[in-house]
Amino acid sequence: MPRYTSLPFTRQRTKGGTFLFRFQLPADVFDALVLAGHAEVPRTLLMTLRTTDPTAARGRALKAAANAFEIVRAVRAGDVESAAALLAQRRSRDGSLHNCGVEQIQHPSNGQGTSTGTGTGHASGKKRRSGPQQTLSWVYENVYLPRRTERKGAPPRRRSRLDLEAGIDRFVALVGDKDIRDVSRRDAEQFVGSLNLPSVGTTKKAIGVLSTLFNCAVERELIGKNPFRGLGPDRYTVVAARRSYRRFDADQLSRIFCRTEMKSGSMLWVPRLLLLTGARLEEMAQLRAAWFTVRDRVHVIDLHAARVKTPHSRRYVPLHRHLLELGLLDYVASANDRLFPKLQYRRTAERWGASLSTRLNREIDEAVGRDRTLTVHSLRKTFEHAAYVAGVPKPTFNAITGHKAGDISEEHYLQLQDDVGLLKRQLDTLDFSFLFPALRQATPPTSGGVTGL
Repeated sequence: MPRYTSLPFTRQRTKGGTFLFRFQLPADVFDALVLAGHAEVPRTLLMTLRTTDPTAARGRALKAAANAFEIVRAVRAGDVESAAALLAQRRSRDGSLHNCGVEQIQHPSNGQGTSTGTGTGHASGKKRRSGPQQTLSWVYENVYLPRRTERKGAPPRRRSRLDLEAGIDRFVALVGDKDIRDVSRRDAEQFVGSLNLPSVGTTKKAIGVLSTLFNCAVERELIGKNPFRGLGPDRYTVVAARRSYRRFDADQLSRIFCRTEMKSGSMLWVPRLLLLTGARLEEMAQLRAAWFTVRDRVHVIDLHAARVKTPHSRRYVPLHRHLLELGLLDYVASANDRLFPKLQYRRTAERWGASLSTRLNREIDEAVGRDRTLTVHSLRKTFEHAAYVAGVPKPTFNAITGHKAGDISEEHYLQLQDDVGLLKRQLDTLDFSFLFPALRQATPPTSGGVTGL
């Protein structure tokens, strides 16, 4: 007798958070059903357990396994018709076994073959068409949004919805408003080959949102497989593209700051802050006057209340001596709340600095030429390179820039993010006075130009 209580979880797998049960009929049972004239019976049976709870999934899987063994026992006892009737039953709420149409078995005329393929579950291979046309827009509204709300307890964020809607519009423009059951692998490859987007990351997102919708359709058994599976740039290509951003050299910095030093407000102060703190643009674009404080007799920016990229980014950032000499604290004292109130929060992008990023990148293009590897983010890379060349230890500028600690010792024992005095002393060794006309007379030039470049 089967030991149902010892069934391992290897008979279950998760897809989109919902547990699935998979069972393959033994060869003798399958051949007996085929010889009895039940050619529509699939070799592999698949069902959704309709739960994301492992405990509930295990109980339902055990019940499904019991039903599967009843089918096997009936066939081996000679009652093939009873077993076929059990297989023909539709899935009910108690988790009875049935085929989801994921695998279609094609039998040769002698009834001994077991070749597998993907189809609709009919011996003729014809697709059924019932109900409304199931376009991508239909799947998005009737499958994805309810499923996402059920799983997360809330609808997706506005930015995610806009990305999905833009992906659907792009697909319709390039391929057509097809029923998802008519979308082939060739259509998906045609779509991917037709994309002409500015970056690898954007291309991956455009393909990923469509793949998400097709995965939802697969889970709800509307189609057999996702035609976008495996297409698009892989993770290593995206990582390599991100690493392609370069730092600025001293001459490029001079040309950029010759332009930004003539500006005011955020166009003046944010480039200074990015270069002299190594912070991210979004961190500086949302600065508030209350975040400027004194810790251990050091002027710092407290980013613990800011919207940051990672938990490690919640930190104290010491103010470089150049920022104090340029009058940053006076500018902070003149602000009511936010330092740069003209930078409005954009819900669509979920960012404060989206417009500022565009304007600063235009200034950079005007100064050093259009080069996608030189952007406003290059100021952060320039800071880290300058700190490394100047002899600042890597754990120190990790703590300043908000990068994750390199190992357990650095994270749990050094805790440099709390030693702002040390961070301040190391930070002040960097000399960028050649960029700022107000500091050129106060600080004598070094023999090698700027320290760290």
